[in-house]
Formats: sequence, structure tokens, C-alpha cells
Amino acid sequence: MRADRRGAGRYRRAVVAVVSFALTTAACRASGPGLRGPDVPYVTTPQAVGDEMLTLAAVTASDTVYDLGSGDGRLVIAAARDFGARGVGVEIDPKLIQQSRENAQRAGVAARTEFVWEDLFKVSVAPASVVTLYLLQELNLKLRPRLLAELAPGARVVSHNFHMGEWAPDRTRRVRAPDGFHSVYLWVIPADAGGAWTLTSGERAWTLTLRQRYQDLEGELVTGDGRRPVTGRVAGRDVELTADAPGPATLRLHGRLDGDTARGTIEAGVPEAPAPWSARRGG
Repeated sequence: MRADRRGAGRYRRAVVAVVSFALTTAACRASGPGLRGPDVPYVTTPQAVGDEMLTLAAVTASDTVYDLGSGDGRLVIAAARDFGARGVGVEIDPKLIQQSRENAQRAGVAARTEFVWEDLFKVSVAPASVVTLYLLQELNLKLRPRLLAELAPGARVVSHNFHMGEWAPDRTRRVRAPDGFHSVYLWVIPADAGGAWTLTSGERAWTLTLRQRYQDLEGELVTGDGRRPVTGRVAGRDVELTADAPGPATLRLHGRLDGDTARGTIEAGVPEAPAPWSARRGG
């Protein structure tokens, strides 16, 4: 009788396991991307590299971190566990999705993490304030237009080992791991600063024209004493501009963009520096 009961118990556990697996698989099929295979082989990110990625991106509890190609969920879990952030993993392999959810449960961060069985080229990244990547070079380049279009100014993108081509990183780190050195690249999504601006400071009114390529700016400032070439950079909504002129007359401006308006201070180049300035695009 005991042997029969043990056999029946094993049978019931086996049925429960099969039913559980079937339900999980069915749920994935109902919400997943279909049968397309992974774009890259699954290779884990060393812990030291993952920690540096999140540290370089200055992740805090107010952030939402999207890991595109999240594997077993370790980066998403670290963002939630060690930085207090909300984490979302996007992965095309349903087995890794299930493993990630189990890992998050064991780490005690299931409530602050989500793992989505989806094609990373189809999922919207607009809710993210931080996006982490460990893909291939050509995949980063394919993602680049969407990251720039969908992410808000000031959002951070951090990539392990692979960069973004002509979009130069804002910061780079080299990290030692057990298997050698790794590169970590950081980009800050820049606000749109291009166009024709009317800039005023006190009773002065100048015309500023800017051309933008990623975070880099160049253009021309027309003042009462002539035309000055301008160079600068945008980091999120923060902008720094230098309008060249001989000697101490060089203008240095710092400010913050807000749609078609901007304001800040002139740090050098006018007698009363620092002096406030404001600008409006298109008029």
C-alpha cells in the first residue's frame, strides 16, 4: 500500500509539473513574438561589468531600466535589488524568460521586475530612463534610430563592449573581469537644439543658428560686432556653447533647453558676466 501511495504521489507531481509547463508555454505563445530565433548567442555579462554599467548610468530608485536581450535577468535583477529601480527585461527566448522570473522571485524583487517575451526591435523603449545592451555592433546600429527617437532627453543608454558607430559615447569605462578587460559605453539622449534662435541678454538681442549631430553642435552667433562661429554640446537638456572671438571677448554660455525655449547664464565674454540669457526658437 505504501508503495502504491508513493507511486500515486509521484504520478500526481508529474502531472502537476506537465500542466504547469504547458500553461507557462501557452502563456508565452499568447504574448510572444512567434518563432524567430535569437539575434545573438546567449553570453552572460560578468557581474563586475553589469555593476559598472548600472553605476556609469547613475541608476537610482526613480529609474526604469530596460535590458534589451536580458538573458537570465541578472542585470534587471541587479538594478532592482542593488539600486532600487524598476527593471524590465526583453528577451526572445521563452526559457530564459521563465528562468529570469524564477531568479527575480528568489532575489526578492519580483514586484519591481518584469520580463517580456518579445522581439527587442518591436518593443517600445519610450518608458525607459535607462537602456542596457549587450548585443552585436550591427544590432546597436539598427537600434540607434529608435533609441534617439523614442527615449526622452536625459535618458541613458549603456552598452557592454559594442558602441554606436559615429554616435560617440559621452563616457567610456574599462572594467576588469575574470575573463579579461571589458568596455562599457554610455550615451545621454540629447534634446533637440538645432534651428534658428533669438537670444537675448539684458538689452542685447542676438541671432543664434545651430546645426546638431547627435550631442554635438555647431553654428553661428550674429551679434552687434559681427558673426562668431559657435561650437557646443547637449547632454540631455543641458547645453554648453562657445562663441569664438579673439581674446577675452569669447562668449561661453551654459543653459537648459525646454522645447522651443532655453535659458541660462553667460559665463564669460561680457563685462557683467555671469549674466542671464534666454532664447526662443523660430522667432
